[in-house]
Amino acid sequence: MNTDNWPRVKEVLHEALEIEPADRPRFLNELGLSPEIRSEVESLLSMEHGAAAMMDGSAVEFSKDFIDGADGGMVGKRIGAYRINGELGHGGMGAVYLAERADGKFEQKVALKLLRREMNTGALRRHFEQEREILASLDHPNIARLLNAGTTDEGIPFIAMEFVDGLPIDEYSNVNEIGLKARLELFRVVCSAVEFAHRNLVVHRDLKPSNILVTNDGIPKLLDFGISKILSKEFDSAASATITRMGVMTPSYASPEQLKRSSVTTLSDVYSLGVILYELLSGNRPFGSSESDIREIYNAVLENDPVPPSDMLAMKTRQFGMLASAPTVVRPDDAGLVDQARTNPGLGRHTGPGRFVLSSNTIRGDLDNIVLKALRKEPERRYGSVASFSEDIERYLKGLPVNARPNTLSYRATKFVARNRLRVGGAAILTTAMAGGVAATVWQGRIATAEKAKAERRFNDVRSLANSFLFEFGPMIENIPGTTAAQELLVKRALEYLDRLASESENDPGLQRELASAYEKVGDVQGNPYSPNIGDVKGALLSYEKSRSIRASMFERTPEDLQLAGELATIHKLIADVDSHGGDYDKAVGNYDKALEIREMIVARSPQDFAARAKLAEVLRSRGLIPFFEGDNKKAIEYYSRARDILEVLHREDPANLAIEHEFAFIFVSIGEAQGWDGELKLAGENLQKGLDMLLSVAGRAPDDRKVNRSLMLAYNKRAENHVDVEEFRKGVELYSKGVEIAERLYRADQKSFQAKRDVAMGYKKLAQALDSAGESKRSLEMLTRSMNTFNELSSADTNNAEALYDVANTRFSVGETYLSLKDFDSALEAFRTANDEFGKVLSINPENIYAVRMSTFNLERMGRAYQALAAKRDRTAMLNNALENFRAAHANLNKMKADGNLGDIDLPAIAETEGKIKAIESLLR
Repeated sequence: MNTDNWPRVKEVLHEALEIEPADRPRFLNELGLSPEIRSEVESLLSMEHGAAAMMDGSAVEFSKDFIDGADGGMVGKRIGAYRINGELGHGGMGAVYLAERADGKFEQKVALKLLRREMNTGALRRHFEQEREILASLDHPNIARLLNAGTTDEGIPFIAMEFVDGLPIDEYSNVNEIGLKARLELFRVVCSAVEFAHRNLVVHRDLKPSNILVTNDGIPKLLDFGISKILSKEFDSAASATITRMGVMTPSYASPEQLKRSSVTTLSDVYSLGVILYELLSGNRPFGSSESDIREIYNAVLENDPVPPSDMLAMKTRQFGMLASAPTVVRPDDAGLVDQARTNPGLGRHTGPGRFVLSSNTIRGDLDNIVLKALRKEPERRYGSVASFSEDIERYLKGLPVNARPNTLSYRATKFVARNRLRVGGAAILTTAMAGGVAATVWQGRIATAEKAKAERRFNDVRSLANSFLFEFGPMIENIPGTTAAQELLVKRALEYLDRLASESENDPGLQRELASAYEKVGDVQGNPYSPNIGDVKGALLSYEKSRSIRASMFERTPEDLQLAGELATIHKLIADVDSHGGDYDKAVGNYDKALEIREMIVARSPQDFAARAKLAEVLRSRGLIPFFEGDNKKAIEYYSRARDILEVLHREDPANLAIEHEFAFIFVSIGEAQGWDGELKLAGENLQKGLDMLLSVAGRAPDDRKVNRSLMLAYNKRAENHVDVEEFRKGVELYSKGVEIAERLYRADQKSFQAKRDVAMGYKKLAQALDSAGESKRSLEMLTRSMNTFNELSSADTNNAEALYDVANTRFSVGETYLSLKDFDSALEAFRTANDEFGKVLSINPENIYAVRMSTFNLERMGRAYQALAAKRDRTAMLNNALENFRAAHANLNKMKADGNLGDIDLPAIAETEGKIKAIESLLR
């Protein structure tokens, strides 16, 4: 909404609400409103009917935007793998049912969300699919998980979600009479889940107690991402438009910008969390407890400032005595606050050992300021992130000064003037006549105050804009193909703002945390080797290092913060990933080991934390890549096996978790690949096939997931390589062809992605090698030409990228081998000579790159073969001497690699073979 239109929209809305619904269209026609204003008024009016029913539900209300009880005959029916046992809730668009698995694989209760048949439109199906994608991306212990999704036999989509048996957070707190400290700590856990969603580019948009259920074990679960905003272009243009027309939100918990239909960001969730905390502390919402009078709510939220929660509690206490619904009891878990209360009567009234009744004085002051800062009407004046909000509560709990401050007199005066321009204008004339001298005295002070305010506004504008680039453009950088150009724009713009903010963040922990996450996200776009990126490896390392520096400094100050510890581990791993792919294994090892150390510490302190264990397995698999790259396959298998053992337990605990099944499947591929390089070809084939079969199952349930499809492509390639190693060449060609098909499909969807382009080039090369082994040398040469051209394009974009240079050299080597098969020895020799120079460039960047050492050695051996073959045609003695020189160099390298433990069993026969060639040529030259 254009905020300039709001006064007129509000005026018309008030009048229209007094008129019968049937007469409202005629009334609006008579006013001659502009199309924009009329659209807004009609949109707001459409919310009136369903507001009360939609917003004030029970603990199972987490899917109110998609529920309907019209289909009561569903009990007992089978939907996919589930049998419906009963209805949890219903509404105008569908229903949510309690269901259980009925396929006999394992026992599991789920909440099954199902659209009504008549609501099964294209727009709502897109919305449903969007919700599924959002839930699939949110793997967090305090967010209800997506377990399965699909369509019924009639083509109606459904979502199976984790069934949470619990109470809304406010009910749980009151029924269990938990104390102030426990309430705040429980609320901080909820904040961590919301912050996790924000880091994954999801804004919830409907946070309220009934969407936060707490189990009997005291574990809060965030529910209902049905109207969440994942700000991709496709969503905004389709599903989001549908949501907007439906008017889905809860006015009492909605931010002012949501009510005005302005841009919604993560700061809208900060506001809603502020309302929830207000309710936890005072037993009331800041602007009334009923959704029935939508006009009153709009007026209050948009125009009135909330009273401090302590005043609300004091007022209710005076009116009714201690409210049954209010949080009135502090339990013994508030030990520190109990001690304070005993020595300071203003904190509470002691009523017995280990227990005292909470008074308004207990929350007055810092907690008031914290809540009211989250509830400020202007988004830029709230906490800059949920993490900042949570950190201020932590500071309160530790007895440290909080960042929240009450509104200043000048700010309140400014807002008063804005609301009462006519009255203030008249008073100003009289005041000017009476106080001209005073005005001259304070004029300079006003200028200074105005300039300070302007500077603060500019700073907050920059901060909001930086977040906007990352969290509004951000969804384009994850798994949506075809967005590399948008990634380049995001990097360029976001860095401009982030660097300006960095110099101002020293005394603002919340902003520092935001910056660290933002620099991490920019680094991903620039050069994360495991996601679509623009190929700026140096830029990625620079951004990641900025993030690491901020987090390391913060972690030194708060080493007990496990969430921050996890974020620090993540950035160490990301830096290591880039260094590893660039061939700088020493640097990679240092960062992987640091990430591993932190992840092991987190699991030691929280051994049941599902997500923490999953992250540990992820680091172990990545750490295993270094010994694998350096030729120590047994050491690599040790790391991979530790990761496999963790993932096996996690998969057993949650067999429907696709992300874990994906990782579990791929670890078998990693183990099989290392076993193959170590010469254990039969065992390698078994593990590779197991991983491939599991990935095919995962891909069948997530056919559009880019990461899953890329893993499947890699699994095809590695299983094909194993077939070639055991001389099953036709089978190798078949599987390599399937890998190429996936790679081409992913590249067509995002043709500016460095990773997607490299995957295609590598696929052509691998297929070419298999074709050559199968006797199809001409087809092999065609594929190699395509691969060579593509690799050259990638290498020219970054001439110091060791991985890109290695790809070029290795492909050139394959070209030479194919010419050998075709008996075109001159062309083969030319290719091997060029490859020799290219391998030299790779080794000049990293002499320890064992792959480059190995392949350059075999390139020397192949040059020897080419010279030996040409000796039969011309310059016999010179050609044989050249062949002898290359065979001797290759033989020396092979022996050194063996001595260093870098020669796999599969390559051991090459030592004897080159030794035989050396002796044969020496004999010919005598």
